[in-house]
Amino acid sequence: MNKPRFSIFDAIENTAFGRLKLRTKLTLGNMLITFLVIFVMGSYVYFRTQQAGAQLTIQLDQNIRNRAEENLLSTSKEQAALLNNFFESMSRDTSIVGSTIGDMFAQRETLDNGLYWNAATSLVRLSSGNWDNSDSEIASIFLPADLDLSESLVAKLNILKHTELVIPSILEDNSDIIAIYFGGVTRETVYYPNIDLAAIVPPDFDVTGRIWFVEAAPENNPEQQVIWSAPYQDAALNGLVITTSVPVMDNRNRFQGVAAMDIQLLQITTLVSNIQVGETGYAFLVDNNNRLIAFPERGYSDFGITDATARLGEIMDSSTLPDAAPEFFKILDTVAADTEGVFTINLGGTEHFVAHREIPEVQYNLVIVAPSRELLTEADILSSQIAVETRNTIVVSVILIVLIFALASAISFTISSRLTTPLRDLTHAANEIISGDFEARVEVRSQDEIGTLAKTLNAMTANLKGLIQSLEQRVVERTSALQNELQKGKRRSKQYEAIAKVAQAINATQNLQELLPQISEVISQQFGYYHAGIFLNDASNQYAVLSAANSEGGKQMLKRGHQLKIGEQGIVGYATGSGKPRIALDVGEDVVYFNNPDLPETHSEMALPLIISGEIIGALDVQSTEANAFSHEDIDVLATLADQVSLAIQNARLYDQMQRSLAEAEAISRQYFREAWSQLTHDQKVTGFRYTAGGTIPLDVNHKQDQKGDSERKKVSVPIVIRGENVGALEVMVPAQERVKPDQMDLIRAVADRVAIFAENARLFDQTTRRAERERLVAEITTKIRGTNDPGEMIQIAVEELREALDVSHIEIVPQKSAPTDR
Repeated sequence: MNKPRFSIFDAIENTAFGRLKLRTKLTLGNMLITFLVIFVMGSYVYFRTQQAGAQLTIQLDQNIRNRAEENLLSTSKEQAALLNNFFESMSRDTSIVGSTIGDMFAQRETLDNGLYWNAATSLVRLSSGNWDNSDSEIASIFLPADLDLSESLVAKLNILKHTELVIPSILEDNSDIIAIYFGGVTRETVYYPNIDLAAIVPPDFDVTGRIWFVEAAPENNPEQQVIWSAPYQDAALNGLVITTSVPVMDNRNRFQGVAAMDIQLLQITTLVSNIQVGETGYAFLVDNNNRLIAFPERGYSDFGITDATARLGEIMDSSTLPDAAPEFFKILDTVAADTEGVFTINLGGTEHFVAHREIPEVQYNLVIVAPSRELLTEADILSSQIAVETRNTIVVSVILIVLIFALASAISFTISSRLTTPLRDLTHAANEIISGDFEARVEVRSQDEIGTLAKTLNAMTANLKGLIQSLEQRVVERTSALQNELQKGKRRSKQYEAIAKVAQAINATQNLQELLPQISEVISQQFGYYHAGIFLNDASNQYAVLSAANSEGGKQMLKRGHQLKIGEQGIVGYATGSGKPRIALDVGEDVVYFNNPDLPETHSEMALPLIISGEIIGALDVQSTEANAFSHEDIDVLATLADQVSLAIQNARLYDQMQRSLAEAEAISRQYFREAWSQLTHDQKVTGFRYTAGGTIPLDVNHKQDQKGDSERKKVSVPIVIRGENVGALEVMVPAQERVKPDQMDLIRAVADRVAIFAENARLFDQTTRRAERERLVAEITTKIRGTNDPGEMIQIAVEELREALDVSHIEIVPQKSAPTDR
């Protein structure tokens, strides 16, 4: 006899449940099934939604963090470039001072004669033994007590005195330069401005022992570059100061001394203090030895540094700043290890971004510190929005599940008494739904309880499917929105890159004809516009003339000199006439739009005026093949580009004007030089000199060349050139059969060059001597005239002195008759 198999249903039937009515059993069973289905699907949807939201938040945070680091590094590069421009200009000024003094030493024969200023009569030896000049002179000159005024030293000082013709203008043009001075190898010091140096330094002061002199000297500076000292606090209360120095060599490359400048860093500290990133971000500047150059108040509080201990110009380490936060020294170590970078640190429990960039000219490091929360605000906002939307979706889903469960329970309780055979179909369909097949449906064969239950199950399945599809759709929408934001960020980054490329083109090119086509190409490539053109107003300010374009149609317009009437023709005419931007998002509906057959694909156009100092000089015109192609971000970026283009045009025009002025000045100088030599030849009545073994023979205009022996000799002629002008020729007679070797020709040319130098120096000396003699005669005549108060006697003295000075026999003084005035 077979034993009956155990069945849980049989066991349940043996409990109190088994004594319930079938209606109750079915109701309870259906409620349990419905609950399990909804619970499983709800749990699945909940965890998938949470997981998708977390992934989106992480990806968004990382993308925004990367973009914030790139923007911060870009800011540090831009600010470091501004600071580097300052130091490069100071380096150029130092080189100019050094080369100017070196050029003066190269003209020693002309400048050391004491006609302009004589050290032998102008310097006074003080009671302490050192030498000093008058406080009324422009520069202060100091010689130590153990130094005597030799002829060579007097000549050198006479030459150095001529620097007051150049150096004071450099001081006036640059307020950051405190002082310019020269220290010679013979221990003389020339200091601008005149601060009575002898009253400040000790009598035995040796300028050749100063650190700026030693470091710039050729033995320590073989490349003869500009040397930068470590920053220090100026004793004259000028704040933080840095010294630049450069060696001075004469025309024979002999070391004469060192030229130096003291530069106050007030402008640098101001620029660094004005750098602000976010709401509380700031910047500070250190040199390559961790000396603080500029440090804002915010930095003192962040790193626990007191102003009393952190003196600018001192090396910062744990011994000088024992109470400073360890993060401060971590920043200094990281910055010193690389030329640029971005990293994060924790200050006071708050994450901060730190970006640094080296200033190439002086190897200083610009450091920018900004709280991460200020740069990642966008990520926090979007993460909060995603969390809120996810939470709202879950709440709505729970409410729907509860409502569906309640509705299913009520329907199950209603139709439980009408169960028939189709219950198996309902059970089968319910199992398919549990397995995830939401397409399953129950065929309704009757209108009784079973049929109603089938309809209810079908309805529940459809609702669950719709709920899941709704959740998936929302996730898709949120993902699409995030991708749109990322695309906008990429476009904005590309626009900023365009601005940087335009700025690079402006810095690299001064020629307007080359610069404008480059700018139009960059705008078209980076913004995706098929046409970008630059119009410039003509001289009469009547037409805006196309000066650069990238498209084929624009190039055709350039060839035929395309121009638009200002204030009358097209969007460009409107912009150049009113000085306001004009945008046509749909050119077919814009009444101002000029229909150009060369640009038939234009559907939207924007023209931005180019303005310099309130004057409209042209317009930037961009056109797109798409309607509504310009967003607010595009307009703002293009407006910035228009300002850069205006500045570039102004700089190029100024550069061109400067080149023309230099050419005119050079032409005038050459003309004066030619006239001076022509006048000299006319006055001297001499056309040249012949040098023979018997001596030197002057040649006049009537001289005829000796023809004797010309068949046995040949002439080698080398031009004598001074300042680019041919003033004569050096002719050497050699045997006709002799071949002149290259080294002999080099010797002849070298002699011709020396003759040119000596001749020019002699002419300048003669000119200076005659001018001095004329001034002396005028002074003597004036002194004699002032010796009497009688007008007649004054006139008699003037006539006699002029007759004697000019060696003439007759001089008349004719009084001028004044016209009568009406009263």
